[in-house]
Amino acid sequence: MASLTKRSGNYSIVFKTTLNGKSYKKTYALGTKYKKVAEQKKLEYEKLYDAGKINPFDDDWNLQEYEKEQELDGTSLTSPIISTLQKQFLQDKTNVTAKTKKTYRQIISQFMEEVGYSMPVTMINSSDIKKFCLKPHLANASKKNYLIHLKAFFNWIVDKEILESNPCDNIGIPKTRDNLVDKIIDEEQLNEIFEKFKAYQKKHQESGAIKTDQQKQHWFIPLITLAFYTGLRRKEIIQLRWEHVNLNSRFLRVTDTKNGYERTVPIFDKLYTELKQWKKFNDNPKKGLVFPSPMSVPRGDKALRGGNVSKRFKYFATEEANLKDSIHFHGLRHSCATFLLRNGFNVIEVKNMLGHKSLEVTNKYVHLVANDLLNTANRNGLITGIKD
Repeated sequence: MASLTKRSGNYSIVFKTTLNGKSYKKTYALGTKYKKVAEQKKLEYEKLYDAGKINPFDDDWNLQEYEKEQELDGTSLTSPIISTLQKQFLQDKTNVTAKTKKTYRQIISQFMEEVGYSMPVTMINSSDIKKFCLKPHLANASKKNYLIHLKAFFNWIVDKEILESNPCDNIGIPKTRDNLVDKIIDEEQLNEIFEKFKAYQKKHQESGAIKTDQQKQHWFIPLITLAFYTGLRRKEIIQLRWEHVNLNSRFLRVTDTKNGYERTVPIFDKLYTELKQWKKFNDNPKKGLVFPSPMSVPRGDKALRGGNVSKRFKYFATEEANLKDSIHFHGLRHSCATFLLRNGFNVIEVKNMLGHKSLEVTNKYVHLVANDLLNTANRNGLITGIKD
């Protein structure tokens, strides 16, 4: 009676019937790009039609209006949707700090980006949780953090008797040691990424495939340079403002930090050159975001999307420059810590510059640099019996 069709990445449902020997067809957009969600909606609409609760062939009936009415009740047809439950969950979380609530919102939103905002919660299973929480490139601490927050969210759903069991149950974090060396790049590799980026842009601009400022991604080299030489987190970078960058005194202030403590970071020569050129390119602004979205020019009040920044870096690092697949944007923070230690900064200075809460976090980079020294000594014949 009904079938699915896909156009421009989104699914629609097609109702068909025959009346008095004449065929009728009605098509409605389902508002989702996820096959799993579309198939569930199709099954539920067929049930509603068979039960006489809806008539998609009635000129006065509208699928979008019908779903809006359902959402007001916190349901998607016959099953609650995850985005509605997220709102209710956050409203119920009155016993946590604003920062904790923000973390819940961010993690659940990231999860919804993968499974679909209109996903009926009854269709989410442990495979969806594992796919999101146990990505190979994530550090074990991040995997654990994602799982803890999602588990609390789904426990709340179970308590509301919407689900019988928590899909996060029985999912453990593999006890594997994070191999930092596979996530780090050096200056030579950084320059290789930039050369590949320039070549890619030149080739596609000459062919006419790249035309707009958004496609040209002028921000790429200055932003990645800043990440490598300062160790700022992605969020800290995309929220950095010119008011906090002092090119004359050669420092920048990081105000919106993960641990809540403001810190000051020096601007090294290579970063100084890039930031100075970037500021000139943007007509020497005195305030506003350092890296605004090209979509918000000339006002510059909309930040770049963090996910897009990470994806572009990942592409040029692994696809164009052919670096290891373990290289990701957050690895630039690890790269900065290693770069600083290799260039004479002590562990306290590195801790303060990167904004680590404790020396324990910073010390893992010290061990990495110590291994460099051992390997160098081994190669030079100063120490024997060690294999690289």
